[in-house]
Amino acid sequence: MFQLATSKWVKWGIALILSVCFRVAKAQDSSRIFFTSSVGFVVPQSTFARAYQNSLAFNSGIEYRLKKHYFIQFVLDFNAVKYNQQIKDKNSNFLFQNTNSSLLLAGLSVGKDFALTHSGRLSVSPYVGAGYANIGEPRLTVNNATGIIYQNVTRMKGAFARTGLRLLYDTRSKIFQTLYFDVSYWTSNVQVQESKAQALAFLVGTRIGF
Repeated sequence: MFQLATSKWVKWGIALILSVCFRVAKAQDSSRIFFTSSVGFVVPQSTFARAYQNSLAFNSGIEYRLKKHYFIQFVLDFNAVKYNQQIKDKNSNFLFQNTNSSLLLAGLSVGKDFALTHSGRLSVSPYVGAGYANIGEPRLTVNNATGIIYQNVTRMKGAFARTGLRLLYDTRSKIFQTLYFDVSYWTSNVQVQESKAQALAFLVGTRIGF
């Protein structure tokens, strides 16, 4: 009797789990809000690459799906960058080399998903965007009178524009859901060491629906 009751409870438990999984999968398919998270590299371009070197990049965002496969996305980029000063400051005879800084981007992107296969599992998403840029430039100040060296970071603020392309693959997995590779180019009006801030970014990430 105990074994029969246990067997019955196990069957009910399995049925309940399958039902919940089906509902979760169905909700994910109809999701309009997604969380995106990726990691990769940012590659400074042109003369901007003299002061800022290739570095690790992190990107996260909230994406909202519109009609006809259009989407709008709020994105936040954090880049930990290597910095080499090229032009001396008026208050220092030294160039600050091989130090660390940070580069932050926050903005909105608009794009559209295009299916590349009949199943829709493989797709591509071109997008454009713009927003706020905040770039740190380390400074080294020498006080000759006291013999003390001070280090600080000057934060330069401005706007940026970006264009990019994502290649997405629907894994049909409850955990990873959609994997993607993202390549983009951004440029800013922020001037660093007499050069315009601009870079390529290469990211690998995942998109999860709610």
